[in-house]
Amino acid sequence: MKMRTLAWCLCAMAVAMTGCIEPSRESRRDTAADSRCGRLDECGRIGSGETYSSFDDCVIDQRDRFNDLWPSDECSEGRMNEEIYEECLQDLRTSSCNENLFDLIGFGIECGPGNVCVDPVN
Repeated sequence: MKMRTLAWCLCAMAVAMTGCIEPSRESRRDTAADSRCGRLDECGRIGSGETYSSFDDCVIDQRDRFNDLWPSDECSEGRMNEEIYEECLQDLRTSSCNENLFDLIGFGIECGPGNVCVDPVN
């Protein structure tokens, strides 16, 4: 009986601990790329004659862009502000279908490493 209780407690602790693990920079980059491409697709900006011929082409390019925006030396694990990152995702998901250069520049400033990336936890 004691062994079963110990096993249950260890299992519960493992589940609780995994819920506290912060997503990796790469995971966040991928989510941002998928969000950006999802919005471009909703706006009819992926396909023949568009910047991206396919959703996959968009995701590959956007991952590269987010790698540049959130470099690993500034935004590695434990160094991304969750609240600002989530605001950036929301901006990506709801961006105007008629966005212009100023919109993109604004996103780059608001969601750049100076705002999204933080000093490592001491």
